[in-house]
Amino acid sequence: MELLHKIALVWQKISLIQRALLAAVLVASAIIGSLLVHWARRPDMRMLYQELTPGEAARITDKIAEKEIVYQLRDGGTTIYVPQEHVYQLRLDLAKEGLPAGEQSGYKLFDDEKIGVSPFVQNVNLSRALQDELAKSIQMIDGVAHARVHIVNPEQNLFASEEGRTSASVVLRLKPGYRLSGVNIAAITHMVSGSVKGLKSEDVTVIDSQGNLLSSQSDPTLATGAGTVHDYKERVEQGLVKKAEDMLTMVLGPGRATVRVSAVVDMNSVSTVTEIYDPSAKVATKEEITNNSETGAGNAGQQAAAGSTKKDESIVTEYQVGKTVKQQIILPGEIRSLSVAAFVDLYVRDANDATTAAQPALIMEVAEVEQIIRTALGLKENDSLKVVNARFRQPTASLIEDEPTAWPRYLALARHLSLGIMAVCALIVLRIFSRARSKAVAAGQTRQLAEGGSTGGGLLPQGSPVAEPVLLRRQITHALRNNPDQVREMFLNWIEEKE
Repeated sequence: MELLHKIALVWQKISLIQRALLAAVLVASAIIGSLLVHWARRPDMRMLYQELTPGEAARITDKIAEKEIVYQLRDGGTTIYVPQEHVYQLRLDLAKEGLPAGEQSGYKLFDDEKIGVSPFVQNVNLSRALQDELAKSIQMIDGVAHARVHIVNPEQNLFASEEGRTSASVVLRLKPGYRLSGVNIAAITHMVSGSVKGLKSEDVTVIDSQGNLLSSQSDPTLATGAGTVHDYKERVEQGLVKKAEDMLTMVLGPGRATVRVSAVVDMNSVSTVTEIYDPSAKVATKEEITNNSETGAGNAGQQAAAGSTKKDESIVTEYQVGKTVKQQIILPGEIRSLSVAAFVDLYVRDANDATTAAQPALIMEVAEVEQIIRTALGLKENDSLKVVNARFRQPTASLIEDEPTAWPRYLALARHLSLGIMAVCALIVLRIFSRARSKAVAAGQTRQLAEGGSTGGGLLPQGSPVAEPVLLRRQITHALRNNPDQVREMFLNWIEEKE
């Protein structure tokens, strides 16, 4: 009661403006206090699953509601957030129940297969299961958010003269900011063709969710995995960039070297056949020997005499001049020239990752870096190389932190600001109450000094509205001699009231 009496006394002493200010401060303090209590009781939400289908999201939220755990739906109901302390346990519990199952059931179609299913239904289910399993495998590639596979098998016909060819189509939905290279598309094409009997890679069509054709006829003369000339050139440049940057990173540290390579690649295919003849190197390829034998007889009427025999032999030999045949096939892809540009940060930094002096020391000279890059990439004399030493901009903490952690930081900042505002409001209230209390004390002391009259107990004569100057000086002199502390306190209160 005494406290309430003092508060009421102070409330009567303050002015109307001070009363309005005090009421506004109290209302602001109440609002800020309620917000702080709400934020303190609000759980720290973390993502449980994202990119869910409506059916999966409904089943998962039902399981979470059964456990009486709060959750939030974001991104149109495709992302579920739960309190941080329940994230891992919920994932384990939902995994036991097979959630999230995904749209592709795969070979799980045969888990509940009924007896007496027709061969046609079995073939359809087998095709569906294979398509779903291929889609799951494709979705494991970085950058692919969702995939669908369609396989068309030719109908078996005994009277058909030619059997149809199996074909397949793949539809990809990529994540924002991702782009699949020709190597990735070729990998998807070969994976699908290798998983389906009788399917060739040229019969696989790959498109994205925007309707763009991603697959194309590959050039068989290029290296394996490169579908087009541009893809092969890009692979060559990326390989050289990685080789140079990895080597510089080992010496300079991560994020202190960036290299770009532009290659001129000869994509012409050349086949050369060379025949060299050597006259001195004769080789007998054919030899023919002919033998003739003739026997002579005497004249008529003469006595027979011994006959004469004639023999004839001929040798025919064919020679072939020595010949060397050399066939050379040059496949496309030979690097004609290279142009290399590199930015490096060679400045020595202290522990705080800042340059130390006005002319900081260098880890190595630019000429040494040029020689290292030239040797590592095998640059020739006609290849160009430019290396520039520059201070790299260091990433700030706000760029490193990911988006999900930014909102809790803002909440913490708001809480601290709210506490500061409440502290300022408390100081204002204390100031108002202290000034009102000082006025009340000063008024009481004035009444006390005014009492006493002729007894000399006060400063002013009792009941006299205006004292004579001589009497007033006498009373003040008497008060200064007998009650100096009381007079000093009264003057201080008057000064505070003036202020």
